[in-house]
Amino acid sequence: MPSIFIYGSCVSRDPFEKPSDFKLEGYFARSSLASAFSEPPAPGTPLPDVEALSSNFQKRMLETDIKKSLPALLKSTPFDVLVVDFIDERMSTLQLGESTITESEELKATGYPIPSSDVYEPWSETGLALRLQGIRALAGVVDPSKIIVNRVYWATVDTDGVPFPRSRWFDRNNRLLYDLYKEIEKIPGVRFIDYPGGAPMAAAKHKWGRQPYHYSELANDHFLAELKRLTGSEDELRAP
Repeated sequence: MPSIFIYGSCVSRDPFEKPSDFKLEGYFARSSLASAFSEPPAPGTPLPDVEALSSNFQKRMLETDIKKSLPALLKSTPFDVLVVDFIDERMSTLQLGESTITESEELKATGYPIPSSDVYEPWSETGLALRLQGIRALAGVVDPSKIIVNRVYWATVDTDGVPFPRSRWFDRNNRLLYDLYKEIEKIPGVRFIDYPGGAPMAAAKHKWGRQPYHYSELANDHFLAELKRLTGSEDELRAP
């Protein structure tokens, strides 16, 4: 049974809610590539009050983002495959001196003051450059042959055939995803899960709400089938 570590979002975590042929070793979300591989905040820097959050999961995600614990987690956790998706890259980042942290909803919920002058949108020159740097750092921490990218885009329509309104925000995020996939595509050994038509279909009704990045069960099944194929576990199940 292949062991999986996820660095991404619910897009890649949700499929594992159903029985599968994989063992989930770890899941890390809500942390941009621009943040996860940056320097930790300098000693004495005022930091968000993590304890202001009620959810232990949210506390752990925010604390890991602030302390830059992901590289150490990736090195210390035994796994066969690192599944990556870039949906959370829609979040802006905040500069704290030489450090970068993710402007997540968890960060905002702590009441931490966020000066607009220190915030970089993902598609800004600085925001994109830091993300591309993060991709290269990721490949330096994890053997690229272990990385499988869940290459998803924001869906244009849901399972009821209802389209999502097109907007500058929508198009910017899909363009950002395209640019990030093109960058990680340059790294030899990295593999991809793609979807018929280029984007999975969003769920008309989803436990996290209707969003262009909350996908259908059909999309989740496709993801698991492709993951099985890429890891060779499908052949193992067929072996006598």
